[in-house]
Amino acid sequence: MAYITYRGENTSLMLYGIRFPAKIPVLVEQGEVVKKLRERADFDVQEEKVYPLEDLTLVQLKDKAKAAGIKGFSNMNTQDLITALRGGGKPTDNTPPAGDQPKPEGADGKNADANNTPTA
Repeated sequence: MAYITYRGENTSLMLYGIRFPAKIPVLVEQGEVVKKLRERADFDVQEEKVYPLEDLTLVQLKDKAKAAGIKGFSNMNTQDLITALRGGGKPTDNTPPAGDQPKPEGADGKNADANNTPTA
């Protein structure tokens, strides 16, 4: 896995089914493609060592959460941080209690579409 940057002046370049915008790093996971692009003069290859989130300490996870702009990270435990870093948000946020029925949308207690007559 490596970040590949196309150094050319074109708007973008499509190689091996991957679009490379000019001067913007793209994460490439296919080792064979990385090897081929490393041989080209118009590409920069930067190897990136990836650690599974489960292998990081609580302090490391909090550092990542802070850098990612996750709100409330300082009060989260390890599993909450992993979930938030994967894009799931804090699991306890916005989770309705079990058996709680959703409330109607309209101010009059009806569904918002209940007041609209159907049109042909």
